[in-house]
Amino acid sequence: MLDAFLAFPIWLIVLISVGVPVLIVIPFVRAILNERIPSDSGDTEGLVAVFGFIGTAFTLLLAFIIVNVWSDQVSSQNTLFNETSTLESIIVETRAFDPMLAPKVKGLVLHYLNDVRQYEVDQSPPSGGDPRAEASFNKLLEEFNALEKDVEGNTGRKAEAQTVLEEVKQLVDDRDNRVDSAAGTLDAITTLVCILLALLAVLTMALLPAPSRRWIKWVQSLGVAVAVGLVMSLVFYIASDAYTSKAEDQQIRRVEMAMEIPQVD
Repeated sequence: MLDAFLAFPIWLIVLISVGVPVLIVIPFVRAILNERIPSDSGDTEGLVAVFGFIGTAFTLLLAFIIVNVWSDQVSSQNTLFNETSTLESIIVETRAFDPMLAPKVKGLVLHYLNDVRQYEVDQSPPSGGDPRAEASFNKLLEEFNALEKDVEGNTGRKAEAQTVLEEVKQLVDDRDNRVDSAAGTLDAITTLVCILLALLAVLTMALLPAPSRRWIKWVQSLGVAVAVGLVMSLVFYIASDAYTSKAEDQQIRRVEMAMEIPQVD
């Protein structure tokens, strides 16, 4: 259920995150203002203490979630960055070793990056990577396997090609590291507890006795509800499919654009 929610468009995630607390607050504020919920001076101190405790617990848990989710997302982006950086190095080294081979290798790399974006970035791939992206990757490896066999009997050429072949070995490790790493996601139980604390904080503020002016009560209650909703929507945004796909797609696009720049001999 949480994964399905995170797949929603960003505007819908924000709307739900802010709308739910606001809808909960409105009837309680109206009841307080219409004096349907009686209170005395002692209620204020008690509710303020409860609000402070719940608010502190919510803030601490929220900070824990944000740090963990952000770290997971940064780690995921770094693994892709390592892979794309190695691909760039392979193109550069191949061009230095054999300019005639470079265009073919570039075409295979661009095809592979397109499959990575389409099948492993824009959608959640299975463990170990998507078979279609894996097939494109294997075609790239076959080209360098053929190169390694071609220079096997020529000591000079083999030494020149060694740098390229080492980068290819690093590329294999980079891809394995990326596709075998678990994607950063929100823990369902931790998220549920955080949501409950957020709603309790909003509800406690709404139950505080009305001040001398009605509009102040509305500002207090709706302000807390909107602020809590916006903060929760930020957490959901960082963990959402849209955020992950956008950041990783930009990395891939950067490499593609760099490869499209004509090189000057």
